[in-house]
Amino acid sequence: MKTLLLTEKDVKQLLTMDEVMEAVESAFKAKGLGHAQMPAKVYLFYKKYKGDLRAMPSYLEELDISAVKIVNVHPENRAKYGLPTVMAIIILVDPKNGAPMAIMGGTWATGMRTGAAGGIAAKYLAKKDSRVVGLVGAGAQARTQLMALLSLYKKLEEVRVWSLPDGTKEAFVAEMEPKYGDVAKIIAVESVKDAVEGADIVVTITPSRKPLVSNDWVEAGMHFNCIGADAPGKQELDPAILTRAKI
Repeated sequence: MKTLLLTEKDVKQLLTMDEVMEAVESAFKAKGLGHAQMPAKVYLFYKKYKGDLRAMPSYLEELDISAVKIVNVHPENRAKYGLPTVMAIIILVDPKNGAPMAIMGGTWATGMRTGAAGGIAAKYLAKKDSRVVGLVGAGAQARTQLMALLSLYKKLEEVRVWSLPDGTKEAFVAEMEPKYGDVAKIIAVESVKDAVEGADIVVTITPSRKPLVSNDWVEAGMHFNCIGADAPGKQELDPAILTRAKI
């Protein structure tokens, strides 16, 4: 038996956002129809390091594909160690015998999958004529969230990005403007309020443990993709927003 090994570079060269969007939508459908096993992720909390590790198994029964992803979240990694906040590895397993078919870098795939999930949510829940996007956070996930939205909305008027005053929003604009400046004006803003007010789609992608987005800034018809609050103790939205929200 041979096990295929794929580096992060290999994965990044192979994946396109359109392909990932299609795969994620198909997986969501399988889950909704009861054709997928995806138990709740298992956490290890490294409290003294302010990080955690997660194990995420899955099995798509109709496609007969199974995998396990192991992924961390350590918000202080970049400042302390020069490492990404999120890193992952994926093991593809043969369901008929449990043999490892492939071991691959999962960091880029994680970013693309999560970006695609936001894109699929916007596809079905956001306004079809959405023109303004507000990004609360400017890390790696902001990039793939924008990629997914631009695969849906071929032309946006404006993308506003806010982050803490550490240079990340300026770096985001400097990187994204040459790539997507012809389809959207991409600007850094000074406050969360500036990013949110008047936006059609708001994406929150931070490790915050207290609300960043005030209910007072939210207008009827806004769509929210809340990516950062993915573990106990995390919070990005004023709870009053959730009492108003509809799906």
